[in-house]
Amino acid sequence: MLPNFSQLFSNLPEHSRVWLYLADRKLDATEENFLNEKLSDFLVTWAAHNKKLMCDGTLLFSQYLVLAVNEDVESASGCSIDSSVRFIKSLGQELKIDFFNRLKVLVIENNEVKLVSYFDATANSLLFLNPLITQLGELRSQWQNSTNIVS
Repeated sequence: MLPNFSQLFSNLPEHSRVWLYLADRKLDATEENFLNEKLSDFLVTWAAHNKKLMCDGTLLFSQYLVLAVNEDVESASGCSIDSSVRFIKSLGQELKIDFFNRLKVLVIENNEVKLVSYFDATANSLLFLNPLITQLGELRSQWQNSTNIVS
């Protein structure tokens, strides 16, 4: 069964900006708790030009870190985006995980989520979470129509 993200970040509108960071391995329960605690702390303080961002974040499949910002309230600036990248890099260092390998994707095959190379996923027409998504609405509808998976 494909996941349903239609209610993901229900406090944010469809056109909210998103960033996806795929870990190079699945996190265990202890690591997930650590990440979620750090993520919570980061989101409370995430700001652009000293103005709090209306944002949210989560970890999907114990491997995909997602950040989202409602830019109607305050736009994410270069500095705020840089701070999020520093945060993700710091998490990666602490957990010994690479969140920046763009040659891998998460696929769903036989109701199992696994990490494979982008090239294998496209060559074998596997369903995968599109790492180029930029809007929350795209993420929410990701598996409602399987033709939207690879774009």
